[in-house]
Amino acid sequence: MTRRKRRILQILAITALAVSGFIAAGALAVTGNAEDSTVTTTTTTTTPGGEGCTPGFWKQPQHFDSWPVPITTTLAGAGFVGTGNQGATLLAALSFQGGPTIQDAKNILMRAAAAAYLNSFDLDYPLTTAEVVSMVNDALASGDRATILALAATLDANNNLGCPF
Repeated sequence: MTRRKRRILQILAITALAVSGFIAAGALAVTGNAEDSTVTTTTTTTTPGGEGCTPGFWKQPQHFDSWPVPITTTLAGAGFVGTGNQGATLLAALSFQGGPTIQDAKNILMRAAAAAYLNSFDLDYPLTTAEVVSMVNDALASGDRATILALAATLDANNNLGCPF
């Protein structure tokens, strides 16, 4: 299996976990004797990463004090490569617009990625900072518009989980 296909499967698996949740714990207690025993099972279902703030939240000046990195941080400084906008700041990326070209698809992804990057630091976000950067860089490196937009949609869904601020 190629690295690209493996990464797409990883993205889909992470998305499935984020959407469906997972069984976090199960406790089993057995009481009584061999003839008369009672089994008690406790299952807790927890949705991993239940928080995410939108690009619209992060780009508002009244929320700059919630940023976990300086607002002057560039896309390259955050670790993103192949964006076509390396010198742009995360703040600028939060306002990127899309369109029909591959670069437009990259812009759509980078808008969602900038918010995902900021969310991954302090919120109960479904992805770590390293996962966000790695997934975005892999999608960008693919040069495939559909792959880029699929990840943008996944990050957008995560960014709309609910902002705790």
